[in-house]
Amino acid sequence: MKNEVTFTTNSEKETMDFGSFLGERAQDGLFIALTGDLGAGKTHFVQGLAKGMGIEGVVGSPTFTIMNIYEDGRLPLKHFDFYRLHSEDDLWNIGWEEYGEGGVVVVEWADMFPSLIPEESIHIHIVLSGEEERTITVSWSAKAPVKITKEIENYAAGH
Repeated sequence: MKNEVTFTTNSEKETMDFGSFLGERAQDGLFIALTGDLGAGKTHFVQGLAKGMGIEGVVGSPTFTIMNIYEDGRLPLKHFDFYRLHSEDDLWNIGWEEYGEGGVVVVEWADMFPSLIPEESIHIHIVLSGEEERTITVSWSAKAPVKITKEIENYAAGH
């Protein structure tokens, strides 16, 4: 059974604010699966998440590097981008089993290899629904961390 909430942000900053909200509450082992079209705001969300985790450096999309790791926050942030990968083997070759666990893992274009996404993941789908407006749908299974899903429900109820 999946749980789901949907809300709207009206600017890149508001999308980043949602990321920051989650980053402030992130716990070790949190896995976030991000989906949405090019330009929808996935990287802005991750920039906010990093800020909320206390990461102060520049956070960019790992489109060409496949993964960026940030270790200067209160937890490590492992940011993956599956967009340019052709197969799951590409991830196994860079050490997915080592990097895919611990700290906070965020995967952009997570829908490309759904078998690699753990059941306890928080799924965030971002759609550009207007010039600046984004519709954000967050879903999760019963195996997702309850503490963070309750926080997400509260956040969505206020938006």
